[in-house]
Amino acid sequence: QCNAAPYQFAARQGSERLTASLERAHREVEHIFRNLLPQGGLSVREGQVALCHTMVDALFQNKIALCDAGVGIGKTYAYLTAAVLLKKHRPFDRRPVVVSTSTVALQEAITREYLPFLSRILLENQVIAEPIRFAVRKGKAHYACFDRVRNYLSSLRHNDRPEDWELMETLTALVAGNSTFDLDALTLTNYVKERICVERCHYHCNLSALCPYRSFLRRTRTAGYDFQIVNHNLVLADILSQKGGRSRLLPPSGLMVFDEAHKLLDAARKMYGMVFCSTELEQVAASVCRAAVSSTDKKEILHLRGEMLRLNTLLFETLKQEAGAKYDKTSQAVRFTPAVTRILRALAVVLGRLSSCFQTAKRYTLLASRIDQKQEKLMVLLEHAQSICWLEHTGVTSCQVCALPKELDYLLYEDIWNSDIPCVLTSATLSIGGDFSHFMHQTGIDLLEQNRLLMTSKASPFDYENHALLYLPDCMPFPDTKNSVYMTAVLKQLTELIRQSHGHTLVLFTSYRMMEIVYQELSKPQAVDYPLFCMGRGRLAALSAFRKSGNGVLLASDSAGEGIDLAGDILSSLVVVKLPFPMPDPVSEYERSLHDDFHSYLSENIVPSMLIKLRQWIGRGIRRETDTCVFSILDSRARGRYRSDILDALPDMPVTDRIDDVGRFLLEKKSDAYFQ
Repeated sequence: QCNAAPYQFAARQGSERLTASLERAHREVEHIFRNLLPQGGLSVREGQVALCHTMVDALFQNKIALCDAGVGIGKTYAYLTAAVLLKKHRPFDRRPVVVSTSTVALQEAITREYLPFLSRILLENQVIAEPIRFAVRKGKAHYACFDRVRNYLSSLRHNDRPEDWELMETLTALVAGNSTFDLDALTLTNYVKERICVERCHYHCNLSALCPYRSFLRRTRTAGYDFQIVNHNLVLADILSQKGGRSRLLPPSGLMVFDEAHKLLDAARKMYGMVFCSTELEQVAASVCRAAVSSTDKKEILHLRGEMLRLNTLLFETLKQEAGAKYDKTSQAVRFTPAVTRILRALAVVLGRLSSCFQTAKRYTLLASRIDQKQEKLMVLLEHAQSICWLEHTGVTSCQVCALPKELDYLLYEDIWNSDIPCVLTSATLSIGGDFSHFMHQTGIDLLEQNRLLMTSKASPFDYENHALLYLPDCMPFPDTKNSVYMTAVLKQLTELIRQSHGHTLVLFTSYRMMEIVYQELSKPQAVDYPLFCMGRGRLAALSAFRKSGNGVLLASDSAGEGIDLAGDILSSLVVVKLPFPMPDPVSEYERSLHDDFHSYLSENIVPSMLIKLRQWIGRGIRRETDTCVFSILDSRARGRYRSDILDALPDMPVTDRIDDVGRFLLEKKSDAYFQ
């Protein structure tokens, strides 16, 4: 007992210091949001202040905060302020705050708008002693590789076409160091960016010593930045790199913030998953053939190369023959029959022998490493009982085998959450009516002890009661694209809604096929009197044209359901054609197998996923305090089986089943200019 006394005294002192620091931080939160930020032009939002207090509690107590923040709350300033205060009161901890997002747009907003503004306000009012230092880390596709720029520039000069002169000037300035190597800051086409970016460069290029990208990486790993703004993929790649015994990609962090956290699971499935494409070994074969020319084992290498290609072709032919038809035309269940297993083992042996041929030559270590990586993928497939596996058709003849760990939730728990680093996860769609269980279960957070978690849900401050209307028609047949009666009803409703809202409409679909059918019908003469646009896969030009039109109609898929900002009168009517239930796929099939019956699977997985996606879609409608919008759901299930779930999940707003109310609502809310 006497020996324990000094430790008890130290623990009590530490607890008292923590309490005092936490109390000071909470007082500073009040001062910053109620006095300082309003001086810079920001309004006081009670939800934002409360959100920041919750984040401060979590960070100072090394907990994980799950923060569902409705559109307009101002979550970015909340977590940035909480992080700044944590660093202020823990000056001995020099580790940076890592803020992870899913979009470049948010990264740029944080580094160009939020952090500079916050730094200036806090510095001017002596809350902090030094400016906030930060660095942004985008994906490799956003940075220039000087070696690839030089090669591409050489080909342009060789062709010497007048239309390339301006591009040659831009690339010449880039190589000379007279412009940034961040490709987002340069006026270049996506075609050019793909040919000069770092993503496909190799580590032993001719300009490696002068590469600004590598200098930038070294600087961000060692320099004293307060914040590093990264993306979810990079955070997970850093974790996997360390697990694989490789070097870190990011410096050790003292605090993790996951903004747009609802996209974290998608990133995890990509990074922890494995894809083995039918053309991968063909690309390796080309490198092997070039390397064999100068090798003393040329005959053996070429023999192994031929065997590798033969077995690769046989593998994918067998997989196609054995594949089931569980999902859709582009993805099928994989059956690991004895024949498939024998081919995988034989191919793994060939790759092992081929790799050993290049292990002794130093200049071929990169090639040997590539071959080893392919062999590792085969080992994942040989241990397929640990993974969810499926076959995807990527072209007329090409396909790929995909594998995802069955225990992804446990891996995320071990790799991220089960540590002493505090975390903040925030998004507008983390919970359903304040219930985080669906998100927590999918990401492994539910494996943590409850005392490590803080959860808060703050509704959007926007006035949906007076600025929004929900239209649920009572005359819609059950959604079935093969039913002509249903398709006719959809077209009739869309035509009338567009007329009532005088354009200004975004129509969201769950199917490209249905979107194209509707687009063809509405494109007919006199169908609609407003500019009509269709946003297919990656067609951002349609979004830009819709913005410029002022009163257009945009048909779009899930790509426009989140992440775009259409504030003002440009979007005043948002139509959900069909409730966004998740499509059957290998992952959902496995999740279903874990439930005793379909009803529990429906209530615990399918419906929550649909409601979260619907909330994301509805979040496009009102982006500013002054916006008004009519939300329409043309799915009979929204009035029937799932009505109460939908109304509980969405912001409170008036509901109608009469289409004339749509026109009356807009007449009341819009100025005369809107209808002109």
